[in-house]
Amino acid sequence: MLINIEGIDGSGKTTLVNYLKTKFNNIYFTREPTENFEYNNLKRLNNKYDSIYNFFLFTYDRINHQEEIKNNIDKIIISDRYITSSIAYEGPLIDQFFSNVDETINYILSVSKMIILPDIIIYLDLDIDTAIGRIEKNRKNLDYNNKILSILEEKNNLKDVKIYYDYFFNNLKKFVSKDIKVIKIDANRDKNEIFNDAYKIIKNL
Repeated sequence: MLINIEGIDGSGKTTLVNYLKTKFNNIYFTREPTENFEYNNLKRLNNKYDSIYNFFLFTYDRINHQEEIKNNIDKIIISDRYITSSIAYEGPLIDQFFSNVDETINYILSVSKMIILPDIIIYLDLDIDTAIGRIEKNRKNLDYNNKILSILEEKNNLKDVKIYYDYFFNNLKKFVSKDIKVIKIDANRDKNEIFNDAYKIIKNL
């Protein structure tokens, strides 16, 4: 069983995964981008084609990630980010090449036909302003041309990411034939409440 934990930056995905690691010793944990991802090759979005390049870079990493997933598919697998992250983050950047959101999402999924789709997606649903506040508070280094936020973390762009997440989840049956269960957790609350909700969901599996 493949469980994918998703959410916009600042929603607490990695914090949640680290908590779950302390509670479950029979679950295989993984993440995307993987440790082999070539961050130095990412383009800085200086022209409209950079977004296409970056999308394929993430896709290449995901295809290589399939071997790790297939080798552990007999277990419960939890992945911090997966295909839905490409839909939400790369989608708004490459939709300039397509006629509408549906066409963009279908393109991303068609390029990724060889991957194993998740069985369950746990989505940490967070308000945009709260997300930005958390990112700014926790960011220790200015890595983005002396800015605290990257381009994708700026409010307008992060809003587009959330729109893509919500649209995909609300229209899931339109895009995939697999019966994927989406469970939303309100991530605006105290982290212990979020931990408790996620723990109960996974324990009940």
